[in-house]
Amino acid sequence: MINRLTCLVIAACLAVAPAFAQSADSEAEAFIDALVIELRTNAERDGEGSTSVRATLEQNLATGAIGRFLIRGEIDKAATEAQRLRYEELFPLYIAAAYAEEIGQLASREIRISGSLERKPGDLIVRSALFDAKGAKRANIDWRVRLTGDGEYKLFDVLVERISPLITRRQSFSQMFADDGLDGLLAHMQETIDAGITIETDDE
Repeated sequence: MINRLTCLVIAACLAVAPAFAQSADSEAEAFIDALVIELRTNAERDGEGSTSVRATLEQNLATGAIGRFLIRGEIDKAATEAQRLRYEELFPLYIAAAYAEEIGQLASREIRISGSLERKPGDLIVRSALFDAKGAKRANIDWRVRLTGDGEYKLFDVLVERISPLITRRQSFSQMFADDGLDGLLAHMQETIDAGITIETDDE
């Protein structure tokens, strides 16, 4: 896990750069910087959808907040206690597996952090841009970060050109729930977890 001490050390280094003078939270920026480095290292060594990438995401994603966001409303109201417990059990592994390849691909590119802003206390956006191998800017990347009650930063969302994959995933969850019920959604989550494990085993 990328701890607060790591963020403080990186934040101290970032603070000397004029580009970060207007930053809302240099520790949040340091958290994203450290996370990208760890994901890039794991992706280059083990592959973008590897177990190590998934483990890093599982440790650093705001899984509780993301999980509640995705089933808020009709799905949550319809869930039995057993289904709710199964969802909470599967979700950290599911969201890490679902995001491993796409976030791993982003982290494998050059990402330059330009600053941050606070949406509300404990909810921040870290601004960055993605560059290709020739140094050309390809996309704006916004990392939405939550500060937990334990003082740890967690990643809530990654917006590419202001487009949130969480909104798309929430719509997908709603459609699966409408088509197959919550048991069908839970089965999809288990299949996503198993697929990532199976692919890596086959590669080995």
